[in-house]
Amino acid sequence: MANKPIKKTVMDRFNKQIIKDYKKVFEDNATLENFVYYLIKRGIIPTERARNYAIIRDYQKYTLDTSGTMNDFCYTMEADYKLSEKQIKNIITKYLPKYFLEKHIDYSI
Repeated sequence: MANKPIKKTVMDRFNKQIIKDYKKVFEDNATLENFVYYLIKRGIIPTERARNYAIIRDYQKYTLDTSGTMNDFCYTMEADYKLSEKQIKNIITKYLPKYFLEKHIDYSI
């Protein structure tokens, strides 16, 4: 099933409900870090998606901080992610454009 854009009004309803549920659970300990863990624990954000996002962000930081290649990055990160070089490379090529395109929310009403 394709990841189709959703209307902003639907996203607003989701936000209101998830924030309400989150505040019930964490009350005074409502931090952004706890919120991310909460989304993963509830299955709203799959752990695979969180890992893939972390790989993309680490790769972007790596390319800014060093002159290494994608192969260098994949080789050095194998142990951290418990993935092969090829798997890491596939994640980078598949998800880099997906995570940074603003096409997921339809702001028109």
